[in-house]
Amino acid sequence: LSNRSRDEMIAGARVEVAPYKRDPADFVLWKPSPEGMPGWESPWGRGRPGWHLECSAMAEKCLGREIDLHGGGQDLIFPHHENEIAQSRCAHGTERLARYWMHNGHVSADGEKMSKSLGNVFLTREALAEFPGEAVRWALLSAHYRSPLRWSAALLREARAALDRLYEALLAAEKMADGAGKDNQESAPPPEVFSALCDDLNTPKALAALHAAATELNRAVAAGDAAAAESRRRALLAGGRFMGFLEENPGRWLGAGGENADADDAEVGKMVAEREAARARKDFGRADEIRQALAERGVEVLDSPEGASWRRIRR
Repeated sequence: LSNRSRDEMIAGARVEVAPYKRDPADFVLWKPSPEGMPGWESPWGRGRPGWHLECSAMAEKCLGREIDLHGGGQDLIFPHHENEIAQSRCAHGTERLARYWMHNGHVSADGEKMSKSLGNVFLTREALAEFPGEAVRWALLSAHYRSPLRWSAALLREARAALDRLYEALLAAEKMADGAGKDNQESAPPPEVFSALCDDLNTPKALAALHAAATELNRAVAAGDAAAAESRRRALLAGGRFMGFLEENPGRWLGAGGENADADDAEVGKMVAEREAARARKDFGRADEIRQALAERGVEVLDSPEGASWRRIRR
């Protein structure tokens, strides 16, 4: 599994040097247990299963002698998984232990591997206290599962900004349709999303495909092509939801009003409309005052040829 030579395995083996080993590369199947330590009587004396044997025994009991998928961190490839394969195949006379092996990269925080022993573990509920669930999901999928993931508040902010762009594209398409032609029929995800996930779960490539779909949607909206915009809106929505994204109402996600707007959203909408009226009569001083007042409320005004829209400023 690790493609290491015997010399490399001996040199890098985390093995106990003990007089009862016939070869220094041997690993322990049954570990002697002194008094005061957990142990059971056996034909080889009182002891307990070795670290590697525990996993082979659990796999056989719960999943069978050959399994489809075996996962674990990259640091377990050698010696742990290598030894699991050796003892399971010898015990069962099988050609393999697992059909596929999936080894994930480590999650790091502050430049160190995230682990309970270091006390640098961030819990999901802590992230959800400040960021929406879709942003947490996006952050986790932003790196390939075999690559390391640097976890930070900056990563979550980037994930939320990426989702903002997709929701903005959906909102622009909805405003263009103004309820007409928005049929919400089922649509297939963009094929690029599906093919990326079929390629060893290449989630970064799948997320890039969602961004590409949003770009195509924005182009259709800018060109005024309502039919193409609606088709691409449904494709983007299907691709996002296929991966667990874009489940929110775009207006509510962006804080830009919509069918789920609350009372504060209505007040913001009035202020934006007042600013538009001030701009129309060329009272730019008043328009700037309103923009500043909105900024103090955490609202950003977005001007475009089609008119002004707004969104909550996400910190």
